[in-house]
Amino acid sequence: MRFAPAPSISPAPRACWALLAVVVGLACGPSCVTAQETEKYGNWTAKCEESRGKVQGGCFIFQNLVLREGGQRVLQFAVGYVAATDAPIALLSLPLGISLPPGVSIRIGDAQPTRVIVERCEPNGCRAGLKLDDALLTQLRHGTQLTVTFHDAERRPIEVPLSLDGFEAGLDALKAKS
Repeated sequence: MRFAPAPSISPAPRACWALLAVVVGLACGPSCVTAQETEKYGNWTAKCEESRGKVQGGCFIFQNLVLREGGQRVLQFAVGYVAATDAPIALLSLPLGISLPPGVSIRIGDAQPTRVIVERCEPNGCRAGLKLDDALLTQLRHGTQLTVTFHDAERRPIEVPLSLDGFEAGLDALKAKS
């Protein structure tokens, strides 16, 4: 498979769901949230949204990766800050049909992979999230590539690369707004 960037997750799980509400706003349109601003930082898009209805607003940076052929979204990787914690939260939106037992992992450069628990699957995809500890955050800030690995229905690994170009600048801008 060939991927392309799309044009233009105790307290930790609770914080993941708070950010998930913001990320879901990307898919549900203007009836859910009102976008205040969108900025680009390298390959990352920063977006702040106001709360509206049951969807909590907030600021986050994200990347969408889509298949070159057909334009189907394969992965959304979002990072943001929520009121429940000072540490940023990462949320992944994955396609339906992935094999859940092997789970999902993220790896920055040659570092050891970090396992991410898939929390639930909904009609528009599966959701996974984690609180970013200092070590993982440092790797993200100084790395050049993040690889997300999940498995297809036959448990074959699918590795999806994400560029970290602009991640640090985007995250710093979020922290200043949060």
